Amino acid sequence: MRSLLLLLNLSSIPGLIAAGICQPAIDELVHSLDQLYRSDDSYAEMSMQIVTPHWERTLTMKAWSHGIDKTFIRILSPAREAGMASLRIGAEMWNYLPNTGSTVRIPPSMMAGSWMGSDITNNDIVREITYAEDYTYSYTTDTTLTGNQSEGVLYIELFPKSSTAVVWSSIVFAVRTSDTIPLWERYYDSHGDLIKTVTYSNVQEMDNRTIPTQMRVIPADKEGQSTTITWSHAEFNRGLDSSIFSLRNLQSGE
Repeated sequence: MRSLLLLLNLSSIPGLIAAGICQPAIDELVHSLDQLYRSDDSYAEMSMQIVTPHWERTLTMKAWSHGIDKTFIRILSPAREAGMASLRIGAEMWNYLPNTGSTVRIPPSMMAGSWMGSDITNNDIVREITYAEDYTYSYTTDTTLTGNQSEGVLYIELFPKSSTAVVWSSIVFAVRTSDTIPLWERYYDSHGDLIKTVTYSNVQEMDNRTIPTQMRVIPADKEGQSTTITWSHAEFNRGLDSSIFSLRNLQSGE
């Protein structure tokens, strides 16, 4: 869920592109992808719709973040999951289960497991990896990776560095040249097979930042399954009480 807490700061880039001066420097473009939803701190209200061939459900939640190393998420509905919460500090993560009043630390062996039954993993929530620092990258015109390429779209291929602990071998991004907003990203394994696709849509301004307010994760090996996260409200750099990111707050149920 890095992608929950991933802002387009590079306001000068769209102007350069629109003026036809040059293709944006790839380092700056990759940095803008890293900062898409990130800030010193943030607060968001969102829903997460999980669809499988056999069932469907929607969770509503609130989420707080501080930099890239602290995240707190509280489930609001439905009633069965209300009060459940997740806290991560650095690489450590805990879940609170209100039905039993218990706090569970997530062991390393379970970090690849699904978060709340979705296509987002526990690893996605705690991941502190950035594209700019943990990947090498270049523009690509390889249509076997991008499919039919569209005018006004830039395509970037990223490869994890040897020190980057991920299960995929490459990522391909499609980014609009007009405003550097991402359209989709595709994850591939070492055989070049697609692992999952993440799409971005419903671009809106929230708290003076232009962001896609809907993100959909589609696993390639699970037909008819997807997880869609929709932001209904977001605030950035308003200042947060550090006590939010504590085991005491996790267990409060508030």
